[in-house]
Amino acid sequence: MIKFNSVVDLHYSISNLEGVEFESTFDSKPIKVKIGDGQIPQKLEITLYGLKQNSEQTMTLDPADAFGIRDTNKVKAVKKSAFPNQEMIKKDNVIEIDVKENGGETNVAFAMIKQINADDVILDLNHPLAGQKIMFKVKIIKIYE
Repeated sequence: MIKFNSVVDLHYSISNLEGVEFESTFDSKPIKVKIGDGQIPQKLEITLYGLKQNSEQTMTLDPADAFGIRDTNKVKAVKKSAFPNQEMIKKDNVIEIDVKENGGETNVAFAMIKQINADDVILDLNHPLAGQKIMFKVKIIKIYE
């Protein structure tokens, strides 16, 4: 039975309420997670407590409990000249960028190119599923005691 600090192999899928699947491990290898280490959103983790091997569960999560509410502060204009490779500048491309945090620390983030203007590019650093309700389906494959 799953409890805090359990290590679990599981399959999962994430889809929107229209059934469009964004991510799934059901056609590949299961992932291994340690319950309580923050690998998966806390709201999802809580629903796994008490499940047994071969259990399946589907739940709907509000945006705040899944990938967050869309944050307009995460939409930024960046000069085209800041891009090392101009060929990467294509609408809807997801790119990896360095983001300077408030403490001066630099972290890697993913951003989607939303708009291309004459001199700059509009990037959206929100998670692609931010602001959306999602369906989370899980099947417990193995629980390591």
